[in-house]
Amino acid sequence: MDTKTGRQPSTFSGKVKALLMRAWRERWTDIQWGVQLKKVLASTGGDPKDLPEILVHQALVGPNPNTLILSFLKYTVLSQVVPPSAAFNLITSFDDLSKPFCTLGLIDLAEAFACNLSFTCSLDSSLTLCKCLQNTLHWLMLCIHQSLQMIKEGHSPPEILTIIDSASVAAQKIGDNTTVQALLYVAMSEDTDKFHDFEQTKVNVQGTLSQLQSDVVPSQTRLKVASALKSLLKVQDLALPTQSVLDVSHLAICPTINGLVSLEAILNPTSDIQPFVEQLCVTEKLLKLNRSYLYCELFRACFMGLVDSADSQEELKWAAFTYLKLPQVLLKFNQQAPGQDFGKELEQGFDLLLNSVPLLDLTDVRLNCEALLQLIHVCMKYDLLSQPQIERLLTRRRNESAKPAKNAQPSTQPSASLILRAESTVTSILKTLDADCSKNQDALMGVLCQMLSGKSFELILAAAAATGELQSFATKLIKINEFAKQTQGEAGKAAQTRVLLFDISFLMLCHITQLHGIEMISVSPEYADSFFIQWAQRCLPEDGRYKCVDNYSGTDQAKVDLLLSQLTRGDEIKQSLTRWHEICLNAPFAIQEVLFAWEHGALGSDNVKVILERSQSRMCSIPVVMSAWLCSYMNTVGDDAREKPLQMLQRLQVKISSPDPEIYYVERSHLMGIILRKMVNDILPTHLKDMSMQFIPPNAIPSEVMEKCLQGVMAKGWIDLRSVHTLEQLLNLCGSDWFCDRAIMHMLNSSRLEDLTQALSLLFAVFHLDLEHITLSLLLHTVPKLLQSADKQQFLTDPRGYVLAKTCVLCIVAAQTARSVASKASMSHIRRGYNKRSRKEMELESLDEQDTRPLKRMKTMEPQLTLDSEGFNLDFLTAKDDGEASPIIDTKDPLNKALANLMRLMNAIAHSATISQRTSFIVAFIEESIKCGGQYSQFILQFIPPQMLSQIMKSIPGVFNNQQIVHICDLANPTGRKVAAKCVCQNSKIRSE
Repeated sequence: MDTKTGRQPSTFSGKVKALLMRAWRERWTDIQWGVQLKKVLASTGGDPKDLPEILVHQALVGPNPNTLILSFLKYTVLSQVVPPSAAFNLITSFDDLSKPFCTLGLIDLAEAFACNLSFTCSLDSSLTLCKCLQNTLHWLMLCIHQSLQMIKEGHSPPEILTIIDSASVAAQKIGDNTTVQALLYVAMSEDTDKFHDFEQTKVNVQGTLSQLQSDVVPSQTRLKVASALKSLLKVQDLALPTQSVLDVSHLAICPTINGLVSLEAILNPTSDIQPFVEQLCVTEKLLKLNRSYLYCELFRACFMGLVDSADSQEELKWAAFTYLKLPQVLLKFNQQAPGQDFGKELEQGFDLLLNSVPLLDLTDVRLNCEALLQLIHVCMKYDLLSQPQIERLLTRRRNESAKPAKNAQPSTQPSASLILRAESTVTSILKTLDADCSKNQDALMGVLCQMLSGKSFELILAAAAATGELQSFATKLIKINEFAKQTQGEAGKAAQTRVLLFDISFLMLCHITQLHGIEMISVSPEYADSFFIQWAQRCLPEDGRYKCVDNYSGTDQAKVDLLLSQLTRGDEIKQSLTRWHEICLNAPFAIQEVLFAWEHGALGSDNVKVILERSQSRMCSIPVVMSAWLCSYMNTVGDDAREKPLQMLQRLQVKISSPDPEIYYVERSHLMGIILRKMVNDILPTHLKDMSMQFIPPNAIPSEVMEKCLQGVMAKGWIDLRSVHTLEQLLNLCGSDWFCDRAIMHMLNSSRLEDLTQALSLLFAVFHLDLEHITLSLLLHTVPKLLQSADKQQFLTDPRGYVLAKTCVLCIVAAQTARSVASKASMSHIRRGYNKRSRKEMELESLDEQDTRPLKRMKTMEPQLTLDSEGFNLDFLTAKDDGEASPIIDTKDPLNKALANLMRLMNAIAHSATISQRTSFIVAFIEESIKCGGQYSQFILQFIPPQMLSQIMKSIPGVFNNQQIVHICDLANPTGRKVAAKCVCQNSKIRSE
């Protein structure tokens, strides 16, 4: 009878104790004990989890442990009769150091369990093993700490040093096991409070040991404790360092940085610098670039662009970017990392650039100036470099330069000097335009007319765009245009000034809109209802897209008739009584009447010519609005009906003699001619088009143009000016699906890793033409097609598949970063021309709709290889236990949906019966995602279905090491920790070390 409770012992407990007595008397071996124990378990049906408690209680009755019973316990646990967690929990609950021999026995037992445990066939779950191993190591550290405390207090038994030695050796052996290290890494996230206590105990051990004299604790013991602590620190080594997804160190230049700078300088001159800086930062991390090397590549790209664009229409854009925008980018880098030695890194970047002597000499010759000197002086203006640094760099440049001496003064001003002067001019102009229009009309008139002379207006626009002042400039022009459209009954010179203010501001706004898009002038809510914005949105063609002819509405027939009368009879329009915006609104209907009269024989060609010349004689805005209507009209009629409207368009572009030199007609007509040429070019027949604006030859097959362009780019290793425009027009013409397909297939046609790497570096930059939509095409169209086509498997064979995986990861990370930057700025940073929803987004929406219509499919043992199997949803990502919160995923985000759908396809492939190149691609995709590190890899890997990783490791054992496993799984949620612990245990057979 139990003397404490007064009750009979349970049948199971009594039989086990009786069995122990018999085993003690007969000195059974472990095997005999195991055989008899299983008979007892079978006859009584007892719970094996109670066995460790019974055995430990019997083994630790006296001051010394019963070694025979402890050996029985060891055999019972290691033969998997009972779960290890039950034994670990009993061991870690023992804290009586007054029984040193019992403590030593338990330390030996803990070491035996932890070092000989079968992780793959354990009765406990993998996550339970994580917690048990952490608790065991914590208990060993507590034993060491309490023993050191007893030594410090001076009342320790003689065996205390043996406890320290044994616990230290046991902790070291357990901690050196790589599987244990990975499980401890998982346990860190399972219970943060317990892990913090564990870490604190290690600190306490180290602190207490340092306080004890060397003669109290022998050096051998200190060494063992230090080794144990060092072994436990190996858990931190599992924190994966960021690696380069793409290594470009072997290339002469960095094609990605070069391409990004080209796209920014040529296609996005008005964009804010913050998105560009973020692009560079992401690229720097993904390619693991040194900051000084990044600066060098920025400078190199600018000088290459200046050489490439010399004497072209894009020269001012490159000059503005290099000397106005680039310093702001550098300043932003300095502000983002104020603690770093920015000046030293920038100096090192210039030093690297100075190695490119031929490039610098060629730039100086083409620009007729000291290009590098100008840039360094701008850096000095922003306090980016110190005076000694500048002097050293300039001295080196002078000593190493090999360019020929100048023989004569250049006939034209260098673009670098012009753009630098234009920066201050923009500030002055903006101050002048801020003046009250009703009081300072002559001053405003003088400024606007001065801008029309020569290249002044193009210079002002380039400088304003690079400094972020173009929007402000456009808003002030709208204000002037709104003032000038209303008549105040002026006469004489005042009326003429108002006419010119309206006409010049209208032309300038048209030109700005054509160059930079309607969004550049329509962002200000103050002028949303202004005449020009309303007209431009309804009528002005943009990027070859002509507006609907029905947009021309709200006509006043009486005013149309009056205007027709004035044009046919040659009467002078009374400037003092005219509202010029009404003239612009009614002019299209007047020209419509003229066209219809000519088509029906009521007017002859000579009459039409005279009418058109009269419409050009005073106001250059009237031919613009007429031409806009003619373009819209021609876009709606067949080829037979286009002949006469085309003749009228050509007639409106012919310059006429200046009726009055005082009204700046030559300057205004020059700007009008530029506007009309750009407006009508897309509607003209092929033989009449201005081919300087067309980079795709007439009647050429787009795929052949694309192939030739990419071959040229790949051969050079960088993207030149013409290639940028050609690729942009191909993207506009054929769409992102076609563009992505052709680009990827061109890259995969190479088989050498060096060629593939350079091609990827270039394409990654090219894809920034429209990164979001091209990334969606890559994930939804190109990659699934390669994965599902049996005849394209050769393109997934390494190194092709390996590089394709890199492409996906680079694009996903860059697109996600660009989207997050845009959302922070509360704006959509989408390249001009891509404001409409893409077909990708509409396809994803249609997948959402399918969720409400479950499809009947044949049930099979394996998932079907389809992107929308059972309708698109994210349920397969949110498998969770009761009480576990679902992961927060924006299911409406197109990138999220595309990535989740691709992961779903990969999961189906992983569960298929064969291992092929497709499986290799999936492994490479996951490995490259891990390399991104931090939030980037977490964003991609959050979409991996919970069962996918385990299935891959079953198919290809040991394909991922433990370090990779703990970073593939999201340890922040229980499901992720369970999957990680399971895969680590699954990996223990392959990677046991």
